[in-house]
Amino acid sequence: MCNATTQFLNNESYSSNLLQLISHHFSKEKQYCFFLDIDGTLSEFHIDPSQSFIPKSTLQTLQQLSDLNISVIAVTGRSVKVAAQLFSPLQLPIAGTHGLEIQIDQENKLNTCVDETDISLLQHNVHKACIPYPQLVIENKDYSVAIHYREYPELAEVAKKIAHDIQCMHQKFKINEGKYVFELLPVEADKGQAIQKILHHFNFSNILPIFIGDDKTDESGFKIINHYHGVSIKVGEEETQAHYRLKNVADVAHFLDLFSQFLKTHFSRQSGVSHGEKACLN
Repeated sequence: MCNATTQFLNNESYSSNLLQLISHHFSKEKQYCFFLDIDGTLSEFHIDPSQSFIPKSTLQTLQQLSDLNISVIAVTGRSVKVAAQLFSPLQLPIAGTHGLEIQIDQENKLNTCVDETDISLLQHNVHKACIPYPQLVIENKDYSVAIHYREYPELAEVAKKIAHDIQCMHQKFKINEGKYVFELLPVEADKGQAIQKILHHFNFSNILPIFIGDDKTDESGFKIINHYHGVSIKVGEEETQAHYRLKNVADVAHFLDLFSQFLKTHFSRQSGVSHGEKACLN
């Protein structure tokens, strides 16, 4: 971890200092594109994943960014359907299920081809293996299945063994380990590849991509952002390849608001996705 990041973590105003640290990237000519994780980044963790939500104030800040023609794109392990509900009434591009399903808007999708028969069998085997452990929460998604143990962290090794045993039976799938969850999903699933695919789709010029995430599954995204000489931001103090850090969800919300106010004050924005592709509140 670099000295600047270490000093940043030890300072009182994380989000304000981060804005100062990255301000050398800013210019009137650049386009800005935010890639944002949800859980642990925009939303606090909840014991029951279905109880998670994005605060209204954060949604309003994302609207402000959109009004400045800044592209805002979700990159999440959540399905597109669930993520869209969390952002409602905001509408924005979403890379769901770690990039297996990418919805640019209602008409444009960049989904990865996955054999649904394999997914169905995988989910069946996971549910069967978890019968002796009703404390585990099984989340079926369109392209994967997740084993959550947030409420019972002592079952971490049990959940891990179940995931590895099932993965041995299904070689087309891999295991993503997140915070209190093991998820089995196709080997093609990768947040970094999803970010790259979206950047290619929009074909931005003079782009400054910014990705904020908190989990191990976000590391591939940080690598891609670093490759594009963008701004990679890790939420939390775990080891990471991100170049910068924020302390927690509250700091993320504050940073996004400060970023919006900074650009509004210093630059007249003329970049971003087209009007039809902008995030908008109904």
